[in-house]
Amino acid sequence: MGTRGWLAVTALIGAMALLLGGCTSDAKPNTSTVTPSGSTPSTSAPPTSARPTPTPRPYPADVPLTGHNVKPGEKPPLYPAAARSRTQAGANAFAEFYMRTLDWAYATTNPSYMKHYTGPSCGLCTGLATGISKTAAEHLWYMGGRLTVHAATATPVGPVTAPADFCSTTMVDISATSVVDKTGKIYNGQGALVKQTFKLCAKATSTSWLATYLIGTTK
Repeated sequence: MGTRGWLAVTALIGAMALLLGGCTSDAKPNTSTVTPSGSTPSTSAPPTSARPTPTPRPYPADVPLTGHNVKPGEKPPLYPAAARSRTQAGANAFAEFYMRTLDWAYATTNPSYMKHYTGPSCGLCTGLATGISKTAAEHLWYMGGRLTVHAATATPVGPVTAPADFCSTTMVDISATSVVDKTGKIYNGQGALVKQTFKLCAKATSTSWLATYLIGTTK
């Protein structure tokens, strides 16, 4: 992309109709200076502390848990239980989640999370991920550009040609965005965007949904 992140979205909107010890022993030391003949000094291993069972990580292993643009105490979004339903309601829940993984990509300048749920047919999804990766490769990151995701609603699949079981309309507000380096120098940016709507279509797999199509729309 010639521009990065939501700058790319803005361009596409214009062109396409709104495109994370062992314990010590307290036994007293042996004060004997002579070892009886034929005896073998005995030693006992210090007791070990029982280690707690690790809690399973609720995100894929490559998902970053922090970043330059992450708010204090903020964590990656969790895949919602509602999205496990292979219904329109499940697809809507997935659409909201997918947009939050995109938000996390801008928070961390790392698109790993969203890529786990991106199908090969979603050109805009892949383009956004590529732009974010390019920004990271240039040792830059985002300031702002965070999404507020509103409830998704059903929308017809047609005329989408990508594989899709259901499509949803998602609306997001996007805070003002800048691309900066470690010194704070701003390379480019844009103002806040309000009520940006997108059509997101998804295909159910055996384990989750995959985003197969994403485009900006007009209301």
